[in-house]
Amino acid sequence: MSQSSGSHSSRHPREGAYTAEEYVRRPDHIPQTGQDESEKYILALHTDPTHHQAVTALRNQHFPPNINKLSAHVALFRALPGSQLPVIQSAIQHLVHHHDPFPISTGEPFLMAHGVGLHVHVEPATHIFRTLKEQWNGFLSKQDQSFRAHYTIQNKVQSSVAQKSLVAIRSGPDRFEGSTGTVTGLSLYLYDRGYWTLKHTYPFRAEKEGERAPVADQSNDDEWPPLGAASAPE
Repeated sequence: MSQSSGSHSSRHPREGAYTAEEYVRRPDHIPQTGQDESEKYILALHTDPTHHQAVTALRNQHFPPNINKLSAHVALFRALPGSQLPVIQSAIQHLVHHHDPFPISTGEPFLMAHGVGLHVHVEPATHIFRTLKEQWNGFLSKQDQSFRAHYTIQNKVQSSVAQKSLVAIRSGPDRFEGSTGTVTGLSLYLYDRGYWTLKHTYPFRAEKEGERAPVADQSNDDEWPPLGAASAPE
């Protein structure tokens, strides 16, 4: 299931850039390892396809199409250092082995600085974040010191556009009725100069003895959509 960090095969295409060809991370987005990290990773919730597709459809409706190269996602950590990858993977593997799938549901939309977000009700994810943060606190970026579960539905727009979108999502003719689903595991992505490449998906243990949580079929992106790519956290 895992993919070499340097490989971009036809089975695992590297998605298009989110904004600029080259993106320089702000200081608070840099891992605190005391060295230049050539590889950085993102850890995100992995949900069932139906929920993922519903929220992604909403994002596609409102996100500027010329820069929308990322499907809907809830990121736990956005700049995990490659130098600590063995430690990171070990902690994730241990956690998912002792964790069951859990429900996720969308809440109210809200204004962001340059767009619209969607609150997410997913309390177990906060516990997961705190558990991993306690183990990784020595090398986390300033940005990764906190977690607020949300989907970014729109970004990089003028405030007037965001206001109209907020109203449309809340009460317009095509208002969003919400979505519920299941978080079935965690996905680790390699951040590569503005791209996200799936490294590995870690399914949670089965809810019932003898069952197995769904595992990403990386050869079929339609069944289990990858998050796509981005040169910025949102």
